[in-house]
Amino acid sequence: MSVFLYADDEEATSKVNIDDLFERKQVRDLKQLSIFNKILARCQKRIQLTGRNKRNDQHIWFQIPAYIFGEPVYDVGDCIAYIVMKLENNGFHVRYLHPNTIFVDWKSYVPSYVRTEYKKKTGKIMDERGGITDPKKEEATEEEEVQATKTLQPPRKQFTPIANYKPTGKFMYDTTMMESLEKKLG
Repeated sequence: MSVFLYADDEEATSKVNIDDLFERKQVRDLKQLSIFNKILARCQKRIQLTGRNKRNDQHIWFQIPAYIFGEPVYDVGDCIAYIVMKLENNGFHVRYLHPNTIFVDWKSYVPSYVRTEYKKKTGKIMDERGGITDPKKEEATEEEEVQATKTLQPPRKQFTPIANYKPTGKFMYDTTMMESLEKKLG
């Protein structure tokens, strides 16, 4: 028998704090997030250097390290997903190449000064990717979408309540047989 089976009365009546079980996981997750941010900072620094030094090159190939010396082991897949999400939110065009390389491109990005000049000249709004939008047309298309969803809804079916149901047809036991059975029992 194990010594752990014979606990003191204090140990037997005490409760386990569930939050204590997750503290270690939280510390590990925060450390992993800080590692992801370090790798993201490396990638952003490389993007800045390429943007300053090589003006004709508007893309980079960045390899996510499988491990970093002096840091705990981290999940490379989660790291890649985190970096891709952050860079896409920042406006970059990002593609993943197996096993741990990402391609970051900012050639299709239209700077804000170009967009404002375009808006002044044409009155149309341009997004970061160069797509032209007209605010008047956007309002009209939203109204059209609402109308389309209203017309696409199928008609509601009419149902009859169960209490009003009157069965018809040929049955296995007819009503006279059931009545005679009730008389015999009652």
